[in-house]
Amino acid sequence: MDDRVVGTVTNSITGLKTELKRLVGLVTEEDDCRLEVLDEISKTVMAIKELKFSLDPVKTDPMARYFLCPISSDLMADPVVLASGQTYDRAYIQEWFDADHVTCPKTEQVLQNTVLTPNYVVQSMIQEWCYSRGLEPPAKSTNRTSESDITPQEAKYVNILLQKLTGPCQFKQREAARELRVLTRKKPNHRVYLGRSKSISVLISLLESPDSETQEHAVTILLNLSIFNENKALIAEEGGIHPIAKVLKNGASMAARENAAATLFSLSSVDENKVKIGSSTAAIPGLVDLLRDGNSRGKKDAASALFNLCINEANKKHCVKAGLVQLLLKFMRISEEQRGGMGDDELLAILALIASCEEGAKAIGEGGGIPICVGVIVKETSPRNKENAVGIMAELCARDSRYVKEAKNAGGYMELLDLSLNGTCKARRKANKLLDRINRQHRLATI
Repeated sequence: MDDRVVGTVTNSITGLKTELKRLVGLVTEEDDCRLEVLDEISKTVMAIKELKFSLDPVKTDPMARYFLCPISSDLMADPVVLASGQTYDRAYIQEWFDADHVTCPKTEQVLQNTVLTPNYVVQSMIQEWCYSRGLEPPAKSTNRTSESDITPQEAKYVNILLQKLTGPCQFKQREAARELRVLTRKKPNHRVYLGRSKSISVLISLLESPDSETQEHAVTILLNLSIFNENKALIAEEGGIHPIAKVLKNGASMAARENAAATLFSLSSVDENKVKIGSSTAAIPGLVDLLRDGNSRGKKDAASALFNLCINEANKKHCVKAGLVQLLLKFMRISEEQRGGMGDDELLAILALIASCEEGAKAIGEGGGIPICVGVIVKETSPRNKENAVGIMAELCARDSRYVKEAKNAGGYMELLDLSLNGTCKARRKANKLLDRINRQHRLATI
């Protein structure tokens, strides 16, 4: 590396990037492929890496801001989603609720419920981000609620409510379900007790209640119970998935449908449940319908559930058949406001999973996915969005050479080149593969 480059190392990453652009320009614009130039590019990239890693990545990496709890401003150890769609670290938002707040700290809106739904997508992203930078992911709290935390008086009261649920009086059923909904929302120990007292089958039976309020209360209680990990398997074992999916598809109220989607999202964190949910004829079509027609909260719950389900290979095909790809591509063509607050990150994350199966890649390609992904790569957006966009393109181009030509003609070559040098680890790998295919096809076309 010459003295000019060495000088920039002591200044800033900005200086190094300027030098890198100059060197890349020599190769791409002046066709200067001398070994010395290529060697300088390699050394400059290494210098950027060394300088970046010498700084605190939590403070300096733009990606880190997506992983900080809005309350503590620290990396989240146990990210959870509120009814507002905002994500917080469990310990800090629980303190907020314990202080009798009923609003979202960030948006200040009054919450319909204070259910804390684990955000497994963000959790996995934080872990991956930490590992890629040699950091230990923040540790979760090991505190657990046990059955012994419920008092005899509380147990007696809960049992009285359960008896009313199985009684003939519809009014008493509704009032008992309403009270259990409140208890399981506010008191984690009641979630444990209800799961271990074999009351889940009773709640599942109420999902078919002719009374719309009772149905809504029942599905919401199951949502609250599903927060406790042991109950996720119990709800599935008691045959709760298909009745919940039926509420999602044909529920008497939008609130019941939304809470059914949130319940399926929570249950889908268990691998065995992903298969069972995908096998229900009502679940994935119901989630796609809610993603299309629901309000902001319903769309986010549906999208989160669909992402979890698409981790399972068979479910990707079910989602394609249900029309999910066409809907996601349609959303990508309109503004965030028009699609009910759905961000590009949620849509692209699902598309990236679906693209890895043959049916999904075909649907994305035929639906105009290549130019959409190029549009994401060339605009100012998060590194994760660019990573997913280039990953989708690479998947399509690996399966069908016609998409290589489409990718080349869609533009964005310089942005792809920049991504191959400065993107996330996965983005660099995918971008390099994609550029190799584009360049190879270009060379063959000029022979």
